[in-house]
Amino acid sequence: MTIDLTPYLSDTGPKYLAIARALSEAVRQGELVPGTRLPPHRQLAESLGVSVQTVSRAYAQAEKMGLVQARVGSGTWINALDDAKESAYLRGHEPRHESPLIDLSIAHPVCPPSHHLRFRQTLAELAEQASPEVISACRPIAGLAHQRERASAWLQSRLHVPGEMDDRVLCNGAAHGLMLAISSVVQHGDLVLTEALTDHGLIALSRTLGFQLRGIAIDAEGLIPEALELACQRFKPRALYLTPTQLNPTGATMSEARRDAVAEVLARHRMWLIEDDVHALLEAPGFTPVASRIPQLSFHVTSLTKVTVPGLRAGYLTVPRGQLHHVLPRMRATTWMATPLVFEIADRWLADGTVEAMAAEQRTLIGERQQLTRRLLGHHALESRPTSLHVWISLPDAWRAEELQQQAEQEGLAITTAVPFMVEQTPPPRRIRVSLGAEQDIARLEEGLKRLAVLLDEAPPPMMQIVY
Repeated sequence: MTIDLTPYLSDTGPKYLAIARALSEAVRQGELVPGTRLPPHRQLAESLGVSVQTVSRAYAQAEKMGLVQARVGSGTWINALDDAKESAYLRGHEPRHESPLIDLSIAHPVCPPSHHLRFRQTLAELAEQASPEVISACRPIAGLAHQRERASAWLQSRLHVPGEMDDRVLCNGAAHGLMLAISSVVQHGDLVLTEALTDHGLIALSRTLGFQLRGIAIDAEGLIPEALELACQRFKPRALYLTPTQLNPTGATMSEARRDAVAEVLARHRMWLIEDDVHALLEAPGFTPVASRIPQLSFHVTSLTKVTVPGLRAGYLTVPRGQLHHVLPRMRATTWMATPLVFEIADRWLADGTVEAMAAEQRTLIGERQQLTRRLLGHHALESRPTSLHVWISLPDAWRAEELQQQAEQEGLAITTAVPFMVEQTPPPRRIRVSLGAEQDIARLEEGLKRLAVLLDEAPPPMMQIVY
């Protein structure tokens, strides 16, 4: 038979999927009825101007969807589309795009070829020049002296982190440093305060170490000092975990006045601060850490991961005076010492200005991606910093975040809802976090943002609620 699928064809996505969807729509519209025999592959290919292979893939996809049945020797036929088959199709997770998921879910820096080249060049130099202790050292636990000395000077001059070399511990990334800091002053069952939306790594750490978490209200600048004061009065917490710069997932960044106010509350209640400053280098110089205001109560953690290459797990933990003897046994128990070779690379990059050059380049690259995002999605409510690795998007009224995440996966996109960042068991905000650095090819990022824009501008599929 001859059929006309042209009115139902879409211009988006692979052609074979467009044909399969067109068959589905033709069935729904009554144009094709159960028991109808479809044209041979070649005939339909000629009428649509596509290859025979494309039609073969379209028929195979339609069979997966339960729309058709291929009978050996007699062709392909439209199935009876009963409710069970329709529900199974609507619940299915058959991806609609041939390419792997476009990753808008991971907070990841952009790593252009120049970053890889610098890494390889430094490794080649170290192969010829590295001192024997970089290979053979197993002490001191806090890191090699020359590496700690360089790091301490850089932390003071660039990030304004108080302390001397003897207050610094080299650790295998910021996550390791945070674990060392928290486990040094927080015991099983203790209460730790943090932002109402916080890094999911802290939530996982609370379950691992057995401490309690309580979320504090946040606004566009992050944690609200008045809410912190009330929580301190009511709950007598042990510590505050704080991300004052580019809070994950909202991107909120505290002004200097806000940092002053938070430090004043902590000082008055004599409460420990664990400051996660891992995004500090994504901001141009100017912000000072909260730790600089109350060094005697503060653990400060940062790393090079977010602006250089993620594989360079170079983290820096600054410890309050008198607390190093608590930290070092935990360092020894978890990793013995930070990897000297990794910190030799970091040491060279701090010495020759590579870290600052890569940080400036990262801010430029992410800034371009932020501008692209605002051009494509700016008609929706977005929150972000100009150099943040992600944007925080409010959803249109028709969408729930979990529905959008599911539908985005069907469209070949990976996005993140607020759920992994929630401290309290409350209804999640109707927002998604879209990360901009994981896709190294900006053309793939642009394609992903365009697909997301189409989804946000459309209503959810009519039967999507059946997945709940």
